[in-house]
Amino acid sequence: MGRLDRLLNKADDYKEAGRFEEALKELAKAVKIAPRDPDVYLSFALTYDAMEDFQSSVTYFRKAVELNTEDPYIWTQLGITLSRMGRHGESLRAYDAALELDPEYVIAKWHMALTYRSIGLYEDALRYFQECRESDADIEYIKDEIGYQTGLCYFDMGWTKEALHEFRKHLEACPSDTWAHMSVGNCYFDFGWIDESAAKFKEVISLSPEFIPAYNALALSLAEKGWYDEALDVLRTALKISPEDETIKDNMDYIQSLKEDDDGAKGVILLGLILQLLKRKEISD
Repeated sequence: MGRLDRLLNKADDYKEAGRFEEALKELAKAVKIAPRDPDVYLSFALTYDAMEDFQSSVTYFRKAVELNTEDPYIWTQLGITLSRMGRHGESLRAYDAALELDPEYVIAKWHMALTYRSIGLYEDALRYFQECRESDADIEYIKDEIGYQTGLCYFDMGWTKEALHEFRKHLEACPSDTWAHMSVGNCYFDFGWIDESAAKFKEVISLSPEFIPAYNALALSLAEKGWYDEALDVLRTALKISPEDETIKDNMDYIQSLKEDDDGAKGVILLGLILQLLKRKEISD
């Protein structure tokens, strides 16, 4: 192993350990040895990406691409960072460049699908998810996530039946996926199966007692049934777990307003009944 490889490996070890400044020092040595080596600039880019200095990361990715335009991995990693910055159009162009070089490069297809889903182009996302599903590539995290991500696409499109099918299929392979259980509950709620959704969210809470989204969802299910006090009790429990969570406070305000509106409507109905009784009494007198 040459000196350059040793420096790059050392920098990568530092990056993985979160020791970014030390990683950058090793890369500064590497660039002096090999100022035209794309792997050096790729290592810089990946380190800055891990530091969440995305602008610097993109600068180094582009330098790596300039020195090696034929590597679909570099193009794909550039696309991922651009997507994290919200620069989705540029990220899609980077994935396109990767797929022009290797039409079967499943990692580029996967991130293409995720980006399309994030910007609401669900049919395009589903097409690439399906290509990932049909691929021969043996990539474990894609296999684990494909059903869940496809289900999210269907749910966002309003195809709740198809979404529920995908979430259930995903849970057969990943039974402890908390978000997938939540998504099943969301499907039940969307169908109007409020008792089933509440039961599902209670199940999620029993499995993950500190998972705040389940408390919020359970509270909204209970409020849908008009059980405002029970819903508020659920949110008070959640607030003890996460006192600074603004979503809990917002839902408490929302459900309290529903309760007050409901009480007000009951008050109007009661007043109407009283007036009717008084009118009848006047007539009888």
